[in-house]
Amino acid sequence: MKPFQKLFLFFLLIMPMIGLAELKEIPFTLDDRDRIIRTEQKVEALDAKIDSKVNALDAKIDSKVDGLRSEMNARFDQLFNFLWAIIGIFTTMMVSVFGFAFWDRRLALT
Repeated sequence: MKPFQKLFLFFLLIMPMIGLAELKEIPFTLDDRDRIIRTEQKVEALDAKIDSKVNALDAKIDSKVDGLRSEMNARFDQLFNFLWAIIGIFTTMMVSVFGFAFWDRRLALT
């Protein structure tokens, strides 16, 4: 026989067995229902426990972030004060250089 015919014959012989395997019914008992209920209760308890731990971690992280934020704001204030001092020094230097140049030109003309 050809390979295709062998394959077709094999599937033809296997098909009734597949149908019998699907007909087997699995009973659902009260013990199964009780087991499912207990499992749901355990899952709900675990969910509540996880939620409480997550909320505690959120509060802890929020407090640490608030502390870091206040430290960072203090550092930025120090940095801005330093930059204002640098700007003041630079402005004073430029005014004195232009004042000296203007005084020197006026002195040279007389």
